[in-house]
Amino acid sequence: MTSLSITPKFNTKNLLEILIKNNSDQIFSSFKVCFSLVYSIKSVEGARILRQTGRYYELKTDDSNLPAHGSQLIILTLQVPRIGTYNMSCGPEGIFVIDENDKIIQSMKNKLTFEKEIAQTVYPTKHANTSMPIVPEPQVSKLKNDFINCNNGFYITDQNLLEIISVLERPFQNLKIDFNSKQGMKINYRKEKLGPEEYTIDILQDQIIITAFDHSGRLYALISLMHLIFYYHNKLPLGLIQDKPQFNWRGMHLDCARQFHSVTQIKRLLDYMALFKLNRFHWHLTDNEAWRLDVKSFPNLAKQTSFRGYYEIIPPVYGSGYHRSGGFYSSNDVKEIIEYAKKLNIEVMPEIDLPAHSWALLQVMPELHDRKSNNIFQDVGNYQNNTINPTLDDTWNFLENILKDVAETFSYSLIHIGVDERPKDAWKGSPALIDFMKKNKFQTYDEVQDYFVNRIINILKSFNKRTAAWNEAALPPHNDIGSGGGTGNIDKNCLIFAWEHTSVVEKVLKNGFETVMCPGQFCYFDMAYNNSTYEQGICWAATIEVSDVHAWQPLNNIDPKYHSLVAGIQGQLWSETLTQEHYIDSMVNPRLATLAEVAWSSNNRRNWNNFRSALFQSMQLTTKLGWNYHDF
Repeated sequence: MTSLSITPKFNTKNLLEILIKNNSDQIFSSFKVCFSLVYSIKSVEGARILRQTGRYYELKTDDSNLPAHGSQLIILTLQVPRIGTYNMSCGPEGIFVIDENDKIIQSMKNKLTFEKEIAQTVYPTKHANTSMPIVPEPQVSKLKNDFINCNNGFYITDQNLLEIISVLERPFQNLKIDFNSKQGMKINYRKEKLGPEEYTIDILQDQIIITAFDHSGRLYALISLMHLIFYYHNKLPLGLIQDKPQFNWRGMHLDCARQFHSVTQIKRLLDYMALFKLNRFHWHLTDNEAWRLDVKSFPNLAKQTSFRGYYEIIPPVYGSGYHRSGGFYSSNDVKEIIEYAKKLNIEVMPEIDLPAHSWALLQVMPELHDRKSNNIFQDVGNYQNNTINPTLDDTWNFLENILKDVAETFSYSLIHIGVDERPKDAWKGSPALIDFMKKNKFQTYDEVQDYFVNRIINILKSFNKRTAAWNEAALPPHNDIGSGGGTGNIDKNCLIFAWEHTSVVEKVLKNGFETVMCPGQFCYFDMAYNNSTYEQGICWAATIEVSDVHAWQPLNNIDPKYHSLVAGIQGQLWSETLTQEHYIDSMVNPRLATLAEVAWSSNNRRNWNNFRSALFQSMQLTTKLGWNYHDF
């Protein structure tokens, strides 16, 4: 039997109430209420904060005794989100109560409720009545209203195509398409010198001809054909498809630091990416909350920082709760994911987030911070002293070893080093850094950051790797959130990911940097779809409906002379709100499929109603493959 019940509620004033009710005959003394939030606490009634790490809190009620069958109420005023209201992601996550001996008291948490409800959005009825069910839409499609019969399945003998079928067998096994029927429609392959990822499909009366030059073209041709087969069932329209991507970089980012996502879950996301012809996986492996990558030069680093819980080095942030939980990726895990992704034409780019976002790292390697500094600072996520010092020998000994390990582990040519949200005053008061600035005649911390980035760029060059970073590596921050940035005086070979705002993109391009566009207003899939109280997600950048993603024209308002510097676009999924693994489905699907349309198809792509019909058909396909989706 549970001793306590915990009931969270947002009241009519948008204050968060947490009612602790004692259902037992026992008196509880000196207990603590522990939980995490996505929005910071501004004030507390009925309790006081004993401990805060990031947005993990431990509270002690004003009345230290909870009598038998009695109750106590805590009222929290939270940071106000952009839209002024809260949703299902905004309550206390991973909440638990512990006694005076720090032992957990068995409790039942009731569902978060709202006295001021905002109803769920009702979307118009959808119909899968499209002549082009493939998402993303091919560049050229000349399909006729004349069909061939495919009742007997398909027959492939070409080894190049059979190799692709073996790759697609696992992710598409639920479709049960027979490609080995000798009585079936023949699918033949013609190799011609087309561009990377380019292909044609020619559906004739007696055969289907796939034309491509390389693995990627053959892969995407067969994936498009599977879209058609799933939609048309036992027939296919005669005609021709000619296709190639608009952007070379069509990416998806997954934050595996805030929450640990298993190898199986990552492979599942890679399958989804391949279905919609996305080709870059940005793997966010370290942050304030964890260091998830096992590295041979510091073998205990991941083991010590990738697990969290009440008695762990890393407290139970972002809903992890009292007990130990988490995980890290071994070198074998990484190898497995890289090899799996490569077969799906997906390159894996790791991110080691530096110099800030390093709170977990600094808990086990405090020598990377100047111990002679008495400065205490806080980042946008409320973590104190989370930034490594770039003027210490210990820092560069660590970085040179770590970067060597990462370069040897990952085969892709790019390594992302973060450089976002460095607190402005992170290096203030460091005697070592002050002395360094004097010797090098630096006037600002932004110049020190430039030095830091350039030195890493040179280290990675020695391993034949190119550096990538967030836009603060090349610019001051877009908004004043207490963070610093760079002056732009870094090697132009650094690939910049422009995340803060669409207006940032052109500034980065004008400075001569190749850029991947991933602005929060369109590409951050941890954002809520709308302002309903029943949605998941946060909203600092925007609320993002599927139609908003479809409406985005990345190259609009960018001078054509800079278009050649736009590498492509990328979706982002940060994991603060992914406290349940199944939340990934509705946050990603169908927004990522929609972003794939934007990334692949031309700017003159189909209108929303036509796309919506095709997307509805694709959602039936993703459902068959085991994905849930959010309505649209």
